[in-house]
Amino acid sequence: MIEVTYEVSHYRKKLAEIIKTGDNVVEIGPHIGKSTDAYINKAKKTVLVDKGTDCLTHLTQYCEKHQNAVYVCGDCRSFDTLKLVQKHIEYCDLFAVDMGGGRYPDTVFKVWATWASVLEPKNSIIRCRGLAEFIRRAKVSDISIPKNFKENGWLKEYGRRTPQQMKEQLDEFTHYVDV
Repeated sequence: MIEVTYEVSHYRKKLAEIIKTGDNVVEIGPHIGKSTDAYINKAKKTVLVDKGTDCLTHLTQYCEKHQNAVYVCGDCRSFDTLKLVQKHIEYCDLFAVDMGGGRYPDTVFKVWATWASVLEPKNSIIRCRGLAEFIRRAKVSDISIPKNFKENGWLKEYGRRTPQQMKEQLDEFTHYVDV
């Protein structure tokens, strides 16, 4: 299942519903952990990824308080950050992405697609107004696109599997944003 939402209260509610006891979670953009609070007691392990200097102290303290949480300070657009996360988690049940609600939906989607192709999560949730609006406005008229897929939380047919290809894909960000 891939879920897209915008309102932060709905995002937090869905996190609490989707995550099951014993799940491994990777959460991009936890800021100070308010959304993480919705599920932390159920998760087996949570890897929190954020680059904000304003959340450094909060997330460090959060992980000291919650032994099942690990904080990786890094930019999710960086291949090196993804490699660091992989060292902390064997598999991913839920991949959660909250990169500010959707100012740049193309970047949010590209980060999600790249990371999901590596983590292969069972489920994903993305908080992004731009993606949510796009989905609501879109009508899929191409009947060649299947209605059901074998995997749930990522796009297997779309995924890029080799590290070199992923690095090249992430390098594309430098054309659009300052990484």
